[in-house]
Amino acid sequence: MISSVFGKTKPVNYILVLAFLFLLYAIVLFFRFDREISLETLPMDVLGGVALLLSILLMNFIVQRNQLTGAHSFVIYFFALLVLLFPESLLDRQALVANLFVLLALRRLISLKSLRNVKSKIFDGTLWILVGSLLVDWVLLFLLLPWLYVYFYDPRSLRNWLNPLAAVVVVGLIATAILMLAGIPDFMTSHYRLRWEGTVEYWSQWRNAVKLSLYVMVILIAGFIAFLKLGKAGHGRIVVMRLLAISLLIGIAVVMLRSGTRGSPIVLTFFPAAVFLSKYIESVRKEKFREGLLIGSLVFGLVVFASEWAVR
Repeated sequence: MISSVFGKTKPVNYILVLAFLFLLYAIVLFFRFDREISLETLPMDVLGGVALLLSILLMNFIVQRNQLTGAHSFVIYFFALLVLLFPESLLDRQALVANLFVLLALRRLISLKSLRNVKSKIFDGTLWILVGSLLVDWVLLFLLLPWLYVYFYDPRSLRNWLNPLAAVVVVGLIATAILMLAGIPDFMTSHYRLRWEGTVEYWSQWRNAVKLSLYVMVILIAGFIAFLKLGKAGHGRIVVMRLLAISLLIGIAVVMLRSGTRGSPIVLTFFPAAVFLSKYIESVRKEKFREGLLIGSLVFGLVVFASEWAVR
């Protein structure tokens, strides 16, 4: 049943996923973690929810436009399941918004495989990452991606290597001017501390450590199988998958550095993880086995979500 629905790119798929995430976001914020609604937190709550829903539409655009997977909607299906498995990611609204900017960066960088408007795409990708870092400082680690894309696609042009630096200067000047006008000129020095912000309490809870370990293991296995299936694919697709794998590893590093009592930025890893899981499902030829995996993953997510809520 699930494969017949999400096995195609139909509008009903987006409606189902968007409705599910909207309901899950409300449940997690106002019931699961017993947060109180206040005028101080409401704007960021709304902004985080909007960013989460927009991420679904943007992910689907990236996947279909660049043909990262087949003509199906498994990527957004797995993204929604990952949010269900890691509901603490919804507490970190800054990370939800930063993830939207990282997706905007990936949209531009992945399209570099066409080798058209290379300079503007590198500049735009770097710019969006820098904007995301204004919300989560460790997002700066994703600045490795623009230079990697230059290395893989057009390393001979010196201007391409300098383009990310130009974006840094532009964002720095604009941000400094805005901060001066807003009366908070010391924001940059106080925000970009780039130090470990995790808490012992978060990682000492065995379920957090076990979930993350199992998650990383499953995604790495799915990614390995995806690379095996790409053996006969074109060089362009293999390069994109390699860069998505690097994006996943950077996201995991950010998670290790920032997860704590206020939530986890693990949402930064969900897009490449969902792509790898979708590629694995594509490789399953037996329809009944594929349907069993899809239903089983949904049941597993619901059981984990309910059991963690019951024993908190």
